[in-house]
Amino acid sequence: MVASWAVVATVDEPAPLVAAFVAHHLNEGAAAVYLFLDKPDPETAALLRDMQACHLTRCNKAHWQEHNGGVRPYLHTRRQIINANIAYGQCKADWLVHCDGDEFIRDGRALAAELAGAPAGQDHLRLRVSERVMPAAIAQHGLFDGIFRLPIPQEPGRLTSIYHPVSAFLDRGLTGHPNGKAVVRAGKGYQLAIHYPVGDVPAAPVTATRLLHFDGLTEFHYLLKLLRRAHEKPLPGTPRHKPGRLAQLTAMKENASDPAFFRALVAGLKTLRPDQIAALDELGLIDAQPFRPNLGALTLDLSVAQFDAALRAKQAGFLHDIGFEG
Repeated sequence: MVASWAVVATVDEPAPLVAAFVAHHLNEGAAAVYLFLDKPDPETAALLRDMQACHLTRCNKAHWQEHNGGVRPYLHTRRQIINANIAYGQCKADWLVHCDGDEFIRDGRALAAELAGAPAGQDHLRLRVSERVMPAAIAQHGLFDGIFRLPIPQEPGRLTSIYHPVSAFLDRGLTGHPNGKAVVRAGKGYQLAIHYPVGDVPAAPVTATRLLHFDGLTEFHYLLKLLRRAHEKPLPGTPRHKPGRLAQLTAMKENASDPAFFRALVAGLKTLRPDQIAALDELGLIDAQPFRPNLGALTLDLSVAQFDAALRAKQAGFLHDIGFEG
């Protein structure tokens, strides 16, 4: 028995990263990638032109007129959810994964084999997450350098002992989400959210592979991510972020003009000392296997220097508006 799978993502990242994301998943066996460009991006469109299984949608005025009454939702998460459900309605594969452009399924063939064995009544599987970090003594040169840490089980004392004094900035030991992402059986009429299908849809973990989360492909990418979220307008209701991410955003907003603070924050959150690596490894929470996206014949410049330069150009307006000079 063979099971097919597809990926949906809404992206606003430099073209080489988006092309790597699409190429990797197609080369790993995805039947399709449903890619929504959050903003106009001719460079990305050109790189994807020959990837026939990439279904590219430009989220322009016509798109939002058709799908949201002409209103482009303010929150990027709301735009992601709308687009994910458009793709779910179009999906011809057996399963659909909703993820971000900084998340890569390590082994697509292992995923397909596990999906093929899912019982008929099991419509929701969970891709568990591993988060990229850099060993403190190693400089990052390529976007995908580094090792991966796994979430720490809910044991606050252990979290504090390993990550003090920055444990309050983390969620189960990660700067990003510890929950992973859903793999949902297509054609069942579900509504997708960011991490889960809506409603009580029991989940089983995918055990054969993991979702690799690059929560900040570079130091500058991480900074920019926090700055953009910190400058979103306040909205009523329950906070959208967990306490760890909220602490990151608050600290970044209050200290964004202080380069020394940012360097210290990155050192504490995005690198691991040898003793931290050893402690996590003893708990089985380190994955040191290198990762390189499966690009096939595609050639891309995935260096830190090139990526950061592209980010600065792409986000120049935002950086100017907030007075960022770093």
